[in-house]
Amino acid sequence: MADDAGLVVGARSRSARHVAEARDATAYPAELSVLLRMLDEVRPSGGAELVSLRWDRRPPPDSPDGGAGLRLEATVTRRVPGEERATIHQSVRVLDDHDRERCRSTVAWSAPVELSRSEAAAWKDADFASVRWGERLRDRLAADPRFAAATRSFDGAIAFAVPDRQVHFRIYRGTVIDVARKSLDGATFAVEGADLAWVELLGAASNDFIRRTSDGHFRVQGSGYQYLRMIKAVMIMIDQARALTRDPAVDTSLEATGA
Repeated sequence: MADDAGLVVGARSRSARHVAEARDATAYPAELSVLLRMLDEVRPSGGAELVSLRWDRRPPPDSPDGGAGLRLEATVTRRVPGEERATIHQSVRVLDDHDRERCRSTVAWSAPVELSRSEAAAWKDADFASVRWGERLRDRLAADPRFAAATRSFDGAIAFAVPDRQVHFRIYRGTVIDVARKSLDGATFAVEGADLAWVELLGAASNDFIRRTSDGHFRVQGSGYQYLRMIKAVMIMIDQARALTRDPAVDTSLEATGA
């Protein structure tokens, strides 16, 4: 059950096309009954029950005319194991026939999942921005001489963050000396993005963090000076996070980033 394609982080599904009527074509979002029907088509597994739904009600630049087609595109961004069920998080976008984003949502499902103890532990280890995930990334960074060289003059904390959680890496003279939900003095700077932004970056064909940041998918909070000084270290951290996502069993992976 753990390998069910619909439960894998990054798994993407689409609903069938719905032809919006005049009364719901300009609603943000469209009528609840329509949205729930489309959501049913992107549920991650047959027994999954919707437990949370939050819509971003920003209007699109141009509202489609009556009769425009709408569909949902859902991407699994997180999975949290429980005793008999798991919580599966999705980022959902409403798209029209021209692939324009009408609105977006984050949803959570409670799905029946049977996991062995080792499978549940693997899910927790892979939970982005958790301390367990951060400790695994720390181990990879410890084996990467590029990271030691890039941070040998740094004394501070770098955080990776999503809206509801973050992980801080306390770094001193080339070594991550602590991984925590929050460092004692706070992060020197934090790289923030939505769950979907991180999932797409870590699963992309290349480490294009700089481009994605320029496009507004990520932002940096804290010391801009230290961020610019440590940009090579950030790129290496993302290299290793991407390698961890691709194959957790492989040790240090030296991916060319141009950083």
